[in-house]
Amino acid sequence: MNIYEYQRLVGKIEDIPELKQEFIVLYDTKSHREMVQFCLMFGQHLIDLTGFEPCREIKEAFEAMQRWLDGKTNYHEARNLSLEISRIAKLEKDLVKVKFLRTMAQIAASPHTKYHGLWATDFAVTLINKMFPGDRAEVRKERKAQINLLKNL
Repeated sequence: MNIYEYQRLVGKIEDIPELKQEFIVLYDTKSHREMVQFCLMFGQHLIDLTGFEPCREIKEAFEAMQRWLDGKTNYHEARNLSLEISRIAKLEKDLVKVKFLRTMAQIAASPHTKYHGLWATDFAVTLINKMFPGDRAEVRKERKAQINLLKNL
């Protein structure tokens, strides 16, 4: 699988290719640990953006991610919570919230492998696509926010 073209589970993305590429260039310079740090900040950014109250599983996933960063647990704890968040998404009827939950599941899985942090950004663009259909300015704004979060680690 080409990690940079993660389309199968994401679906159609109305993206800004040059900004995605700029993110990938930055991503390639970051360690796995730095990507988990990014994901914690990115998850909070998405909570703030959407106004969705994080469920217990998301809160616990963020705590597990921090424990992984602190060297107090392996990746399994966060990854298992990621799977729980995915199960919640399957039951959700609101399509925007489904995209939010799927993005959060990728974020929560980031201790498992660095790639989940990259994939989470693509999932987030599909969230923006649902929140603001056809609004490329909002997609541009989101990709720039992702780039800035990663630059400012």
